[in-house]
Amino acid sequence: MKKILIGLISVALLSGCKVELAPTVNLSDVNSETAKTIQSKLVVEVMSCADYKDSRKESSDVTDAKEAISNIFTDAKYIECYREKMDSKALFEIPITVGGKDETGDIQIRNGGFGGGMIVLLSDNLRSKIQQEQKNSFSKFEPSVQITVINDLDKNQDIVVHGVLADAKYYLPYSWYQLVAGEAQTFKLSDVSVLAITKHGGALVYEDYDKRYQIKKE
Repeated sequence: MKKILIGLISVALLSGCKVELAPTVNLSDVNSETAKTIQSKLVVEVMSCADYKDSRKESSDVTDAKEAISNIFTDAKYIECYREKMDSKALFEIPITVGGKDETGDIQIRNGGFGGGMIVLLSDNLRSKIQQEQKNSFSKFEPSVQITVINDLDKNQDIVVHGVLADAKYYLPYSWYQLVAGEAQTFKLSDVSVLAITKHGGALVYEDYDKRYQIKKE
């Protein structure tokens, strides 16, 4: 029994800590040349929400998650811990930047400029903090990004996605997609895109179809 317990603890320590950035953004803000700050969800998967000895107390996993997230995001706000199906998750809110003509903030979602569309950027300072926290932690972070885009413009927008999961379907790079006016669409970025963001500081999510066509035509 003792060997089994030690084995389970070892697996828990070696397994990755799943961390998902899940912002909701307006298309008009993404395309704006004026940057604005919004609050984004940050979800951290934990072993349990409550202490196994006293359910009135939070678990050590939640306490550790709070510490790790606050070390990386100084303005992070802990919201709650909840259970979703078989998984326990600690929910935080962090400020991110949406829109803007130039790079600004630690996490920025803005128009790609060349070819329009959307890019996600991570500052060198934040990437350094993440790497340092991973060195200090027993487990490695397994990051993911899920962006909900609300098309608050007056018309549908045709885009070319660069490998995303949407409508329970994976769209290969350079696939056509339409953002319907007045509706929200959630894009889960591919592992390749997330790796590009965390390792190299940015990734292209999609391009504006019409602008991309004009550029190619030229």
